[in-house]
Amino acid sequence: MEDAQFARDIASGVCIIDIPPAQAPIPGGLESPATSVATSEETKVPQEPIVDAGGSDSSIPDGGLRAWLVVVGGFLDFAIAFGLVNSFGTFQARYETRWTWLSTSTITWIGSVQLFILFLGGAVVGPIYDKYGSRALMFSGTAVCLLSFICSSFATHYYQYLLSQGILLGIGNALLFYPATGAISEWFNHKRGLALGIALSGSSVGGIFWPLIINKLFTVLDASWVHRIIALISIPILLIACFLVKERNDTEDCQIKSSQRSIRSAVFEWRFFWLCLSLFFIYGGMLIPFYFIPLFAIQHGVGSTMANSLLAIGYAGSFVGRVGSGWIADRLGRFNVLFVMGVLTAGITFCWVAMTTLSSMIAFTLLFGLFSGGLIPLGSACVAQTTPDMGHIGLRIGFMMAFASFSALSGGPASGAIKDATTSWFSVQSFSASLILFGAMMIFGLRLWLQPLREGSVF
Repeated sequence: MEDAQFARDIASGVCIIDIPPAQAPIPGGLESPATSVATSEETKVPQEPIVDAGGSDSSIPDGGLRAWLVVVGGFLDFAIAFGLVNSFGTFQARYETRWTWLSTSTITWIGSVQLFILFLGGAVVGPIYDKYGSRALMFSGTAVCLLSFICSSFATHYYQYLLSQGILLGIGNALLFYPATGAISEWFNHKRGLALGIALSGSSVGGIFWPLIINKLFTVLDASWVHRIIALISIPILLIACFLVKERNDTEDCQIKSSQRSIRSAVFEWRFFWLCLSLFFIYGGMLIPFYFIPLFAIQHGVGSTMANSLLAIGYAGSFVGRVGSGWIADRLGRFNVLFVMGVLTAGITFCWVAMTTLSSMIAFTLLFGLFSGGLIPLGSACVAQTTPDMGHIGLRIGFMMAFASFSALSGGPASGAIKDATTSWFSVQSFSASLILFGAMMIFGLRLWLQPLREGSVF
């Protein structure tokens, strides 16, 4: 009889998924999707639990060939586009010697604008992804990246690089980042931290090979050809990523992508705002060392080739940190691990001022990459964990990144201005470490707010 009823439901277009009650709801918090279901005329849509990693949503595959292909697509996407953004320190050191009449703060604006638009773009790209999916956005992002490379190859003045390498590449990255992150969050639940960590480790791999490639190209080719070769390497790989990344909206799995909740209710929630504010400080502080690691090394007697290789060493540590922290977070709690990694990142950044020999610089960049590597994927995983309606996952991640965009924009120039004003690296390093530590303390407070320690250690 149950089979016959199920067949009649399928024939009539109605598909109801029976989800067991959530075991660890947030006290006094948001409504539990296990007992509250958004209803339309024809379809009942389950919402993902806003609970700890031990909660369950049986409708999410949490694996399978298609899900892991999305992760592979995200890895390729981030290795190319995000990897180039992470490698701006190589361009920064090159531009410092080329434009000697410009201040460090002024040159840093190119990389800061990249990150600002990448982060701020989430406010626009995230909701578009929720409504239309990933494919059109990612092809558009690939086209904008190609335009950025072409325009950079013809640029000769600072403002032209600011427009092409700063603004255009930032737009292209935004169009590529949010569809991949949102799609992965839809395909995974219990393994979400690991899946996002593996995908975003692509940016670490990109941060390893791009500085080496770019530095080598600059020694043998004119600057215009460097950007053209970057385009030849990047575009085919980005096109593959466009085909691999796909949102989860298959009708045979009874999934309805569009949300039944209002945008206002998805965004204007105090604990979500606190999470965004915490990541605002963490991201603003953690991005600063990547601007200045090569320049700091050069000013302490390290050759330019080795100084740029430090970025590759840092991203090697970041690769391990992103995958490892995601794996651990799925078992010990994403908020718990995000807090610990934030404290460790702040601690090693405070120690940066004393690391003036080549061996100590290598140790610093490796440890900084290891500890900071998990901060961005864990931030997105925490947003997904506290999202009751996955139909708004793009909006929520996009809003969080857009909120953090202002610290990404101001962090580099502000630290550059501090360096120009004080001529001291200690003030820059202390500024960076203090921002990270303050954000980590806010994460710990939010973790207690969402789930007190006495009610469960895994969150």
